[in-house]
Amino acid sequence: MELAKTRFSDTNRDDIVRYLEAGGNNNTEGLILSDKQMELYHRWQFAAEKIREQKYKREQISQFIIGAYGVSRDTAYRDIVNAEYVFAASYPLNKQFLIQNRIEFLQKKINDAFIDKDYASAAKLEKELREYIDMYPESKPIRAPKTINFIIQNNLIVTQLTADQAFAEAEVVIKELEGKDEF
Repeated sequence: MELAKTRFSDTNRDDIVRYLEAGGNNNTEGLILSDKQMELYHRWQFAAEKIREQKYKREQISQFIIGAYGVSRDTAYRDIVNAEYVFAASYPLNKQFLIQNRIEFLQKKINDAFIDKDYASAAKLEKELREYIDMYPESKPIRAPKTINFIIQNNLIVTQLTADQAFAEAEVVIKELEGKDEF
């Protein structure tokens, strides 16, 4: 019997990536994750958060995962690799992640500068932020029809309205809402 090397494949990872690309909990394709996949998703999300903090080495992050989820060291390292793949959070290699991280950092510094009333620094940071935003690749949102849900409540305990009166009042409210700007 001959053993052949096979390339690593993880259908759970592919399913989670598909689920996130479809919009996660709000996906329109009706994708759901199994309990095992949800557990993996939460572990990977935890690992990605620790990676994004950029305070810890891989060994420390693996110890956090082991402590939080009670998994083995090898599993914790696999979780780090999968988190980097799924959430694009690999520090040394992923340029998009680095740009995103820098944008978040600059936004925080701009807010701090405004709080400290250091408007000159805030303006310089805004200029630098604009350059990073220009570098960040455009993402095209998935085209989906716009759904507007009208929730109309009448806070009367006992309603004395007939169905026709209720529909007439609802039409008035809808016309008022349609007349207003969405923004």
